[in-house]
Formats: sequence, structure tokens, C-alpha cells
Amino acid sequence: MEKFIVNQSNNFMRIFRLPLEYPSDFCFGGGHPVNFQLVDWFNPVEMKFWERGKRDFILKGTELEEHRMRIREFIKGKMYYIVGYKYLAIADYGDTFLI
Repeated sequence: MEKFIVNQSNNFMRIFRLPLEYPSDFCFGGGHPVNFQLVDWFNPVEMKFWERGKRDFILKGTELEEHRMRIREFIKGKMYYIVGYKYLAIADYGDTFLI
């Protein structure tokens, strides 16, 4: 089971728009450059959580899936969101997922 511990120092997420097409050649000899576009960054866990004196916010199980769904819906409502593209969420606390 996936489990992530979020605290004030790792509560950070970046969102990248992925390319529509990728090189089709083999990646021998060092690979091929591919451009990801950084389109957003934010704190995925509300800062008021720590105002209540809590130290760690644990994401696992259904709470983790609900957290990811909230972020997906949040991203789909942004002006930079373009239907047809995939977006990669990378969190400093270790989670990664596609939108």
C-alpha cells in the first residue's frame, strides 16, 4: 500500500504538461531530448493543517485517492489545462501521478 507523509518542508507539488508526441527511435547513446512544460506549482495540503499543531499529514488508501482526485479536478479547472494533453504531478513528498 502506498503511503506518503506530508509535512511543512515537503508540502510542494509541480505540474508538468507532457508532449503529445515522443521520439520513436531507440534511446541508445544517451536518449532523446523531450520537453516537458512546467505549468503550475503549489502546496497540495492546506497550510491550516499545521496551524492546528499537527506535525505530519499521512496520505494512504482511500484518503490518498481522494487527495489525487481533488488535485486532478483542481488542475482541470485551470486556464492552462488543455484537453488532450497529459499532465504529470510530482510532489516533494514522493507521490507522482498523471492527470
